[in-house]
Amino acid sequence: MISATTKIAKIPSNRSIYSEGEHNPTIESLLNGATNGMKLNDSLNDSTPKNYLDMLFSLAKTDHQESIELLQNLSCSSGEIAVYSQDLLCKLIARENETSYEAACSVRSGCQVLVTQYSSGIITDEVLNTHPKLLLFAASKIKGDEGKVDTTPSLLVKSKIEAFNRKKIKPQWWLDIKLENGQFSTPKPDDIKDKDYLVEKLNLLEDGACQFRAALVIKYAKQDWLTADKAAILHKIEDSTDPNQKPISDLVKQSICDALNDIINIVGLNVPAQFKDAFEEEHFAENIYTETIQSKHFNLYSRAGIEAAINKDSSTEQEKYFLDLLTDIIGQKLVKALSIPLSSKENKAYAVPTGNHYNLIVPVDYFSKTQTM
Repeated sequence: MISATTKIAKIPSNRSIYSEGEHNPTIESLLNGATNGMKLNDSLNDSTPKNYLDMLFSLAKTDHQESIELLQNLSCSSGEIAVYSQDLLCKLIARENETSYEAACSVRSGCQVLVTQYSSGIITDEVLNTHPKLLLFAASKIKGDEGKVDTTPSLLVKSKIEAFNRKKIKPQWWLDIKLENGQFSTPKPDDIKDKDYLVEKLNLLEDGACQFRAALVIKYAKQDWLTADKAAILHKIEDSTDPNQKPISDLVKQSICDALNDIINIVGLNVPAQFKDAFEEEHFAENIYTETIQSKHFNLYSRAGIEAAINKDSSTEQEKYFLDLLTDIIGQKLVKALSIPLSSKENKAYAVPTGNHYNLIVPVDYFSKTQTM
């Protein structure tokens, strides 16, 4: 007796997968399994859901329409079958495993229909909110699009993408992939799979202490640091109770010294004459730290903060440029000194710098309810 898996595997591209009629029992079981939360490696007839899905993928990459449609329908359910179906659709869009351009386009156009037509009752906004990869597939660029008639998604598809983009909580891959004019760059399936976890943006207070606050939140995964006042942050900066770790205050002072050395020795700028006395003092870094951080002003990253610390004003463009560059390099040095990740490639929780300010992106489950400072 020939197995159902073998039957699917041997179906030619011009033949229906519903070879036993509209209600093929194997496919019916697969659909029911997806609805009922069946695992990929559970027993299904004479095989497993994963094997059936792999066979469908083999057909789909040759632009077998029914196989593509079935994978799309399965991807709208929940559980392992839905997730794996989405993974396979992503491979089709990315044209992996020798997928034809026509097959990738069929996936894209099919998903465009899914996300814009509700008459069938298959897709709702709630489904799109929990299955945003359908939006990705509906609006992805495909290798081979070059020179074709306009392949940008419709205004309705773009509106669905814009609506999801406004959400506070999104999968990390959504933040990583390039989205321009309502169209995504061609996805890399492994990256989409690895970054398929939900994150949210946390806006930090704009009080000058955001870089330290970001470092403390990421390091300790404690929500209290999000709103800690400057006194609490300063206390942590100057904490020297751990014999195996330098106080953060020492790292700040070293960053100030290193930044000045970089300007002189790497950038090749001389200290402006008016500032020489201040920067040639033996303890200039400690003086700047005292006036900008220890004072709780937390204005180390601004030209005005350095001017106040050295008791000098910038009167020329050269002097202004020098201090602006110094504060910028100090900030860069502290990113490394405080081990602040700046992308999801470095850490699941990371800081997002905008000018002199930092906000955070963290997984939705990053904090536990019991954690305190």
